[in-house]
Amino acid sequence: MAVRVEEDEDYWHESETKAFNFEEDEFGSQLCGVSRSGAARLSQQVRAGIGSVATPLSTDSLAGTFSKATVLDDPEVVKRPLHSLISEEALQCILDFAAHRQRPLVARGAGVEEQLRMLRRQVEGRWTPPPVDVTIKKLLLGQPYSLELYRSKASKTDLLDAAVKLGDGNAILAIVLFLVKTLKKSLVYQLLRTRPTAVAQYANYLATRLQVHELADLLQMVGQTKEAAMKQFQLAVKATQNPQLRLRKLRACLNNHFNDPDLKDRIFIDNYIKLIEWQLAEAGTDGELCRSLVGQPVLGSLAHCCRQHWGEPRGSPGSPLTLAQQHGVCDRQFQWTALNVRAAAQAWEDVRGLFITKSWLGSRKLKSAIPAEKVVECLHSYNAPDDVLMTYLEMIDSLEKRMMVARKIKCHKAVIDAFVLQRDRQALISYKANLNPQSEDYFYAENALKASTTKWRN
Repeated sequence: MAVRVEEDEDYWHESETKAFNFEEDEFGSQLCGVSRSGAARLSQQVRAGIGSVATPLSTDSLAGTFSKATVLDDPEVVKRPLHSLISEEALQCILDFAAHRQRPLVARGAGVEEQLRMLRRQVEGRWTPPPVDVTIKKLLLGQPYSLELYRSKASKTDLLDAAVKLGDGNAILAIVLFLVKTLKKSLVYQLLRTRPTAVAQYANYLATRLQVHELADLLQMVGQTKEAAMKQFQLAVKATQNPQLRLRKLRACLNNHFNDPDLKDRIFIDNYIKLIEWQLAEAGTDGELCRSLVGQPVLGSLAHCCRQHWGEPRGSPGSPLTLAQQHGVCDRQFQWTALNVRAAAQAWEDVRGLFITKSWLGSRKLKSAIPAEKVVECLHSYNAPDDVLMTYLEMIDSLEKRMMVARKIKCHKAVIDAFVLQRDRQALISYKANLNPQSEDYFYAENALKASTTKWRN
């Protein structure tokens, strides 16, 4: 039994587990995959090449430090300047941390009283704010930190300046959120007004979280009045589904935030208000029409006019021409919208009146801001008959382009006419052979070949 006790004593005094040693901190031996032994070499290379776009870091000098799958093997990454990804101050902070071991909490070999004094100083230091640079570095490196000890405005300002100087967005945002939490809003805006980098970080944070009211206030207080006014406009547009209430908010936004009558943004918003007023008047008491029409852009409203009020004279409230003139719709947009709407209604005479005019000699002429081939393709998509398509195919000046479009939409008569104009008898015979015998197009080609007025060149 005594032997058993002696064995137990040996067990409790021996262990295969190695005790923790502050000076052999394996956790701190690597950072981002870089060992301390390679950190100094990496730091030296970075200092030499940070300002050069085309200077790659040497992977040979860091053999064993990076894995074979390192991003430095990617030529696209190597060519990119390092300072475009991280500020020089932040990079230097990371390299310094990787190259130097952390100091132990208690020096090895110190006496009991010395150890107690050192620990007491460290505990007492928890109640006094550490140097600003130390806290910012901890924030950058992801180490535990506390901002609560920085109580004065001056210390908080120093924190913000240090974060801005470091250039790390996460650090800047953390400090700004701390300021918002512990200072009056007016003081926060006063500090941010002269620090545009911090404003950009905080504004992006508010926009990401859809805190539009706070974002508009921030931009207004830091002097970015135009950006703040546009945010107020966005709020007014998205404020409610009730069109009457939305209209009131837009009018208030126009009067309160867009005071310059010559400002382009004011003219734009004023036209938008007029459009909503027209949409409400057009919808009247028709709830379904109100839901489908109010909020539509100008071209959507123009399409409604082309469907419901086509043919009304210029000057009448519902006329497409009146709406287009009031809102500066160009000829190309007007014609394309009207073409699609009237073609969808199979109103081929309306399309003709839109595009075809007669010259003083009586010949037909195309008055279109849209290329003739686009008009033909659009009409074909709405199943226009061949005689309608041929009217616009004839308006294509280039015979080669006319034939190409005619082949594309399979308008055989237009292709046959093009061969006749080219006096290419062999090509017409070959084309006729591919047509359906006894079809109208087949007989049209046969009659063209028999015509005595054509002087064929082959």
